[in-house]
Amino acid sequence: MKANEEMLNSIILSIKPIYNELILKQEKIYEFRNFKPKNFSSYFWVYESYPIKYLKYIIRISEPIEYPLKLNGNSYGVDRFNSSEMNCKYAYKIEELYVIEEPISMDVLKSRFGFTPPQAYTYLQRNVELQNFIRSNVNLKQII
Repeated sequence: MKANEEMLNSIILSIKPIYNELILKQEKIYEFRNFKPKNFSSYFWVYESYPIKYLKYIIRISEPIEYPLKLNGNSYGVDRFNSSEMNCKYAYKIEELYVIEEPISMDVLKSRFGFTPPQAYTYLQRNVELQNFIRSNVNLKQII
């Protein structure tokens, strides 16, 4: 499937490979962050950080749960979020996960689109060339 307009008007964030593995195994069902984007979208594009360095996934998330509200369940990070040990303000429940069938390497992202991995997040629509490339060339496959 192709990315829809809501997907194309969302953010890109970096996630370490170890956490992506937990998400893929459905052992981690929340993404914990200290921010809520001003222009909230139901999707996060996921750049998998070093040593992988590829734009690999997009996740559909629910409205964030804000600490001190408590999370239910025993997935990765829930206890630490509930106890404030994690020091994150927001928990985004991962509802769906799509894999980019041909992930985009950091080399391509940087050379063709001037993209650098975000420390927190960046809006995809700020990079119109990358947004148009994804619109035309990226195919997604839902895996969760």
